[in-house]
Amino acid sequence: MPRTGDQTYIKELNRSIVLNTLRFQGEMSRTQLAAITGLNKATISSLVDELISAQLVIEVGHGTSQIGRRPILLMFNAPAGFVIGIDLQVGFARIVATNLSGKIEQAVECSFESSSEHQDVIEILVEKVGELSGKLPPSRLGVVGVGVAVPALVDFLRGIVINAPNLKWKDVHLKALLENRLNVPVYVDNEANAGALGEKLSALGQSVSDLIYISAGYGLGTGLIVNHELLRGANGVAGEFGHMIVEPQGRRCHCGNQGCWEMYASEKALLNEYERLAGRTTTTEEILSLARSHEPHAFEAIQFVGRYLGIGISNILNALNPPLIVIGNKLSKAGGLLLRPVQQTVTSRCFVAAYADVNIQLSSLGQDACAVGAASLVLHEYFSGPMVHMSVDAGNMRKGV
Repeated sequence: MPRTGDQTYIKELNRSIVLNTLRFQGEMSRTQLAAITGLNKATISSLVDELISAQLVIEVGHGTSQIGRRPILLMFNAPAGFVIGIDLQVGFARIVATNLSGKIEQAVECSFESSSEHQDVIEILVEKVGELSGKLPPSRLGVVGVGVAVPALVDFLRGIVINAPNLKWKDVHLKALLENRLNVPVYVDNEANAGALGEKLSALGQSVSDLIYISAGYGLGTGLIVNHELLRGANGVAGEFGHMIVEPQGRRCHCGNQGCWEMYASEKALLNEYERLAGRTTTTEEILSLARSHEPHAFEAIQFVGRYLGIGISNILNALNPPLIVIGNKLSKAGGLLLRPVQQTVTSRCFVAAYADVNIQLSSLGQDACAVGAASLVLHEYFSGPMVHMSVDAGNMRKGV
């Protein structure tokens, strides 16, 4: 049953509004807070005192004033707590610890066999999260939650990995398994959704209401932000453009279909194409290095992937006409070598591009986009509603998970 608007709830809601105003708009005085939020000065004064007592807001000096006393400026205290974000990929994971504004404080990577069972991967993640948390300074809130980005179909509400073809995981209750070990809230989502949130909250997407994030890693996924919110679809699996068909009789995909976009525009596609051209296997890092040195096979393999990325992006632009498309994950390391054939293909093939501006960018967060996005899952949930966690003793200092 939804909670009714009693006085306690209204106070929690107003406190959340005040804190989020400071989070997103930066330093301001109590008078400015009252003007922006519409709350009266007495209410603002009381709520700010509580937030200062909880160390979520701090006073940072004086502003300017034409007459009278200079106002005291307030600021959101981002180091009051920390969040862990995990970007879980095939064979490795990147784990970051951010403050409450999403700024990375610590980061670590770990590897495992690509065929590892989920129980073994969870053991590694728990160990690494513990190590990372132990390096964080003491704080008012400690680690408030863990977000996990997975290349998979995910039931976000229950935190279940429904199907991760490249990991070969099915029906893994990842949220429950990790919460049982870490003793903090855990949120699990598709890695492209997480990347889209990361770009929206921390990077290129802050100035737009809609964007599409393309996670070009070993697989290929897309996350859709519409009207500032993540679009999940009726069953929570919107954005699976990686499995749209670009070659009807094409390569067999792990999903069981043929000709999926993922098979032509991902890291997996880059490795396969280079092997076909050069007659040998190698790593993505070596291909990128060789391509920068103008080695023909590596250069052509990246061109191949870039052209197919452009074909898929053209279809997305024709269907949705977003103001911004961001390409992230491992292939974004190719930089202009990848972006140029993408843009050339879109220019020549996209119907919408002939009539509207098309803005395609490489992720400014680079390899951290999905990990920061995973952390953003926690921040979004933590700050989205009435702040019941404020009832925790303000003097309780704890460190880590």
